[in-house]
Amino acid sequence: MPEFINPSMLGFLALGSIPIIIYLINRQHYRRVQWAAMEFLLRAMKKNRRRLRLESLLLLLIRTCVILLFVFGMARPIFDDGVLPVLGSTSRTEAFVIDRSYSMALHEGTHTVLADAVRLAKQRMKGMSRVDRVGVFLAGGFPEALFSEPQAMTDEIHGRIIEQLESVPIAYERCDVATTLQFVAQWIEGAKDVPACLVHFYTDLQQADWLTGEGGVNGAIQEALRRLEEMKVRVKVHDLGPPRSRNATVVSLVSKDPVLCIDLPTSFQVRVENHGRDLLAGLELEFWINDVLQGARSLSIDAMGSHVISFPHVFRETGLARVSAVLKTDDLVEDNVAFGVFPVRDGIDVLVVDGGREGGEASEETAWLVVAIGPEIAGDSVSGRLTPYRTHTIAPDRINAMKLERYGVVVLVDVPAFSPQECELIEEYLRAGGGALAFLGERVSPASYAANAYRGGEGWFPYAPGTAVTDPRQEILFALNVTAKEHPAVSYLASTPEAGLSLVRLHGYVSVASQVPASAVLMRLNDFQETPALVERSFGKGSLLVLNTGADRSWSNFAVSPAFLCFLHEALPYLAVRSDVIRNLAINEPFPRVIPSAEYSQRVYLFVPDGDSRPLALRARDDGATFDLEVPGQRQPGIYEIRYGMEAGTAAARQEWFAVNADPKEGNLTRADVAALSEAYPGPVLGFEEVSKRAEDGAAAAGDRGEIWRTLFWAVLALLVVESVLARWFGAPREKKR
Repeated sequence: MPEFINPSMLGFLALGSIPIIIYLINRQHYRRVQWAAMEFLLRAMKKNRRRLRLESLLLLLIRTCVILLFVFGMARPIFDDGVLPVLGSTSRTEAFVIDRSYSMALHEGTHTVLADAVRLAKQRMKGMSRVDRVGVFLAGGFPEALFSEPQAMTDEIHGRIIEQLESVPIAYERCDVATTLQFVAQWIEGAKDVPACLVHFYTDLQQADWLTGEGGVNGAIQEALRRLEEMKVRVKVHDLGPPRSRNATVVSLVSKDPVLCIDLPTSFQVRVENHGRDLLAGLELEFWINDVLQGARSLSIDAMGSHVISFPHVFRETGLARVSAVLKTDDLVEDNVAFGVFPVRDGIDVLVVDGGREGGEASEETAWLVVAIGPEIAGDSVSGRLTPYRTHTIAPDRINAMKLERYGVVVLVDVPAFSPQECELIEEYLRAGGGALAFLGERVSPASYAANAYRGGEGWFPYAPGTAVTDPRQEILFALNVTAKEHPAVSYLASTPEAGLSLVRLHGYVSVASQVPASAVLMRLNDFQETPALVERSFGKGSLLVLNTGADRSWSNFAVSPAFLCFLHEALPYLAVRSDVIRNLAINEPFPRVIPSAEYSQRVYLFVPDGDSRPLALRARDDGATFDLEVPGQRQPGIYEIRYGMEAGTAAARQEWFAVNADPKEGNLTRADVAALSEAYPGPVLGFEEVSKRAEDGAAAAGDRGEIWRTLFWAVLALLVVESVLARWFGAPREKKR
């Protein structure tokens, strides 16, 4: 069935009756007069009566068609290309896919791109008859179908579709085009007796959704289109994206310091990107901590540029800090906020196991190390507040007496040997999420390490140490080369020449007597064998870093170089925060928690950003001492609160928070080039239509459905010419007879 852009003009179809009325009036509006001469003419005309009647009816038909076609042309009918009913066809099937990823929430004037998509889809559905069948899909994240199979377009179904489309929720996930097309193909395959189907895909045509990061062909999309082509399905993509995007995105909110501690200055860095081709000026960025505004900055960002803004802060209380950065004055508000939850501590306790400690005196290695890390605690007093670390030094024989779980990091300094009991304690510590850093020196007993710590690869140590390789005359020196340049523990050394790693020279180290996976090696020596120098071993939830040289000046100048200080203050935070609960999540990422029995609560509630609450359940684990708290992935960005022990009429006994952020890449509104897409995905399946936002609402609905008003007007002109020629031709014989 056709639709009409100007349906009000259809009322003028009644004008088509004018020629018929005139014809009927001319037949009746006369009276018979007997006249001899006319009797002669009438007898002559009776011979040609049939021809004259046909001539009159033909002219009447042409004049009526002229009026009707002119009115139809003014009403501007439109048809779906390729789905016009043919002889013997009774119905057609159309599917409507609405991209509801949050980039579709871009405001253009008083409406959003998503609102345009919904409006155009509803307009197209108006032209469907009761025998036509329809399917509706919501894309963004994993696609959803409003109906499990095609539905006849009855008034009830049409009403249900309109009701659903009026309240389409935004999805804070990217539109996976390949998954959506595969989902539609599976839906069509599962239906019965579906003729050739036309799929309308309403989207802003983001380049990241259709092409790879390098702008190449997406193989998954190719496969989906191939599958649709086999089913003779056509996909018409309605490009609703703005012709010139203008949007800024808050890409990230991070703490400059991986470990936040009270009374120590820190700063948060907020990165804002301009994805458009125009300068964005006069933007305002607000910074909030625990629902209190801490400051604001005005900024301008060049076209396709970015800007990093720092907000300094000093925390005075421990706990979980709820941090957010909010960008004002933007047309796409969904990507204007970044959330974060950061633990603030009173400090990090570091246990230093001094392998050379004799009596109450620390070895030279430990002395250098403690100075580099931070103050050593004596009882409950702290001598200064320069770093977040508080060191406590012990001799190796006291490991069995220590509660290692109290310490954020354990540093092993040239410990000669480990007993099986000591190894068991260290393994439990690492398995629970602890971090350890080991320096190897001349006191190390390779046999003890291999037998108790390494244990053929089953223990907590990453390899079996070999003999010590030294040159007391320091004629042969080796340098340290970073091989894992992106690793957090060594990335600063690798990227900052001023750190001085290139000046470090070793003339002694402990060799490696077993195989070490290349992925576990962070630094190597520049000797012939490229001996692993810094090796990581993940054990349970924790991690161990092993440096095969000492922490003093006996084997190298590392301990007195700037690189040593940089290394410690990169490695220690990495080891300390590995055991932290990950509280900054992506959309749909779950938040698993293990609750000890001492913190068990009968009532646990999740409070979502809009204020609603949902009950959560604790599930007992097999160990009988802990409980699993499964918080499912959330589909809305914001800061979420978990309250434990909320009995009726009482406050929560304990609270904790986590943050959920949407994918900032969705804020990049760069549109894919239609010509490039047609070249990337050739074939009869995929077609594109760019919908102009400046067109009238009705005109915007025409699209790929053919508008035939020009054809109708040409037909009117042709009929007028034919009518004039025929009228003159039919009248010519009569004039000759006068």
